Amino acid sequence: MIKRFLEDTDDAELNKFVKDFPGNESCHQPEAPDLCQDDLEFRTPLWPQTSDSQQYFCASAPLSPSARPRSPWGKLDPYDSSEDDKEYVGFATLPNQVHRKSVKKGFDFTLMVAGESGLGKSTLVNSLFLTDLYRDRKLLSAEERIMQTVEITKHAVDIEEKGVKLRLTIVDTPGFGDAVNNTECWKPVAEYIDQQFEQYFRDESGLNRKNIQDNRVHCCLYFISPFGHGLRPLDVEFMRALHQRVNIVPILAKADTLTPPEVERKKRKIREEIEHFGIKVYQFPDCDSDEDEDFKLQDQALKESIPFAVIGSNTVVEARGRRVRGRLYPWGIVEVENPGHCDFVKLRTMLVRTHMQDLKDVTRETHYENYRAQCIQSMTRLVVKERNRNKLTRESGTDFPIPAVPSGTDPETERLIREKDEELRRMQEMLHKIQRQMKETH
Repeated sequence: MIKRFLEDTDDAELNKFVKDFPGNESCHQPEAPDLCQDDLEFRTPLWPQTSDSQQYFCASAPLSPSARPRSPWGKLDPYDSSEDDKEYVGFATLPNQVHRKSVKKGFDFTLMVAGESGLGKSTLVNSLFLTDLYRDRKLLSAEERIMQTVEITKHAVDIEEKGVKLRLTIVDTPGFGDAVNNTECWKPVAEYIDQQFEQYFRDESGLNRKNIQDNRVHCCLYFISPFGHGLRPLDVEFMRALHQRVNIVPILAKADTLTPPEVERKKRKIREEIEHFGIKVYQFPDCDSDEDEDFKLQDQALKESIPFAVIGSNTVVEARGRRVRGRLYPWGIVEVENPGHCDFVKLRTMLVRTHMQDLKDVTRETHYENYRAQCIQSMTRLVVKERNRNKLTRESGTDFPIPAVPSGTDPETERLIREKDEELRRMQEMLHKIQRQMKETH
């Protein structure tokens, strides 16, 4: 087409066309005597132009980095690469895309606090997240606490920091360990954790899986009393009952009632008893070999601090000309955020700044997957059992009666058995309905 255009056009018309063509200032315009067909070979420009005709008369130079269009997200711009990097594809911006999407969606985190009353659980939570979650709490007397049973209460709050939104849910266990007889007082806590797993499993198995709300407990701060010699039997029973369900982080409460040597002795004693009784507390992930040395040292310091000896306070006091959060005593001031006084900063670093996502990952990949596998195995066994029962019924030509619940079974087990039987009946009816529909269509 270009050859035919040049053959049919004289030199004067060609010069006039090039002169009037927009953008001809940056083009090289050959002299008429030197213009020939061989000089007008097709040259592929390095950067696309706005017009197809212009590229045959002007070999455009690449845009300089300063002249390239900039993206409001910086590195997401496909042109945002160095001049020498000619093989830049752009998939290196995937972390930025994930970050932008995650920040827009927000994050969920559910924290459970457990331990007997008076160990500073509420104060510590308020100190960790700089909020007041227990504004409407009613304090019970000692007599009321003795008669109180274990309850599960939830406090939810939306926190935003530098554009990042966190939906924080605090699960409290008032009444735990306060009664005279604390036998199996951990059962309501274990049942609550299992209920959240069950609800998530139902939502995940349903049709609408886009907006599933995650209420699974990601971490449990278990408060250990400083007034004793290591772990009490109740502490051992609680952690052994829950260590397969949730990430347990042991906390040595009210560290300001102990001297530094006493804190170290109690920490060592608690670690020995945790290992002796086979309790699996939250394990910090191993650092990669290419991690920064400062991060490795920080991670090692966090591992050696378990159980965290903490102090909680929502009061601001004056200390050496500056205002700090702490407790004022006749002999001095205990600063909450002073690493020399307690492990509050280390706990906050672990819980929020370095290992919050790992706590969620362990909950999803380990604890929830164990629960999910057990549910699937139970459902499979029930389906196989029902299938064998139907097979025997067809072969014998008589109804195969459902075995009665054995006598002496406790009410809870009896209720679960009846629920499973009812679920099997519904599944069987649905299966027969699907089979009839398939026969009608064929």
